[in-house]
Amino acid sequence: MKTLLPFAFLFLCAGAVRSQAPVTDSGMATSLQAIVGANKDTIDKQQKTLDALDQLDQDAQQLKAFAKRG
Repeated sequence: MKTLLPFAFLFLCAGAVRSQAPVTDSGMATSLQAIVGANKDTIDKQQKTLDALDQLDQDAQQLKAFAKRG
């Protein structure tokens, strides 16, 4: 508890903390576009992985069916 008191005191005395550079509308739009692009890439990779897993499942089901025939 003693170690938290100095940190709490500093936090309360610090006041409002401002970022070094204000965020502009164009800067925010650029950041959002970058995030959207990264999310799209991630979603595309996940979709490819799901497609591959679906194909693998179909192949496994076929193999089971052929194994039962023999």
